[in-house]
Amino acid sequence: MDKIRLLILVMGFIVIIVFSIYSFIEPTSSSQPEGTKINPIGQITITPSPDKNQNSYSVKNVTTSLLKSYEWDTVSLLLFGTNPLGQVAHGTSGPSSSSTVMDIFANKDLPENYYSIAFPQNAAVTHGKNPGSFVAKFQNVISSVELQDIPDDTNVNLYVLTVAKPNLKMLQDYKELSSNQIKIDDNRAYDIKYTWSNSTERLESLKTFIEGQDQAAIVTFSSPLQDFNKVNSTLDSVLDSFKWLGK
Repeated sequence: MDKIRLLILVMGFIVIIVFSIYSFIEPTSSSQPEGTKINPIGQITITPSPDKNQNSYSVKNVTTSLLKSYEWDTVSLLLFGTNPLGQVAHGTSGPSSSSTVMDIFANKDLPENYYSIAFPQNAAVTHGKNPGSFVAKFQNVISSVELQDIPDDTNVNLYVLTVAKPNLKMLQDYKELSSNQIKIDDNRAYDIKYTWSNSTERLESLKTFIEGQDQAAIVTFSSPLQDFNKVNSTLDSVLDSFKWLGK
């Protein structure tokens, strides 16, 4: 009997250790089911300027716990922030009549891959199929944000050249229009603009790969070919709003 009790104790101890190691190694996902509506955590006001590189961005009504994530400056963007209590973070600027207000959405599905992005106020934003993904629909555009693991021995540019582009060439009537190495939120990024066809119409898409600490974010916009040029400025604003949280 003593041997049986000892064996049970040993087995229980092993199970506890294995479970603890597994829980420590595996990232915890808090993803909601696909199609679940997402509520914004704040707003960003974009005020155009004659100098494209001097547009002003005013962030307001951001959830207090996330406010610090929005107190940043870059070379091309002057950002202002006001927390819910009205305390000024980077100065104030009243929105002009031509300003665009966008809603900010934060994704905290996977540790080390938290991010935020803003979409137009009329956008319908839901959780995507996989943890860390968003789907947004606005102005005849379908947009998605997904996380992609990139091997440690490569970078986002090499991944696009060796994996992403060959996969895109499998699309029906695929034609690349442009591709560029850029920076978003001071992270290396690479975008591809292309046209292709689905079963009913000709489409134009812009796919942007943004390098992160752990995984890359892939932001994709697609709309009917005749409509794409009408939303170029909106798509630029969405991309400019992307930020990895917790940096």
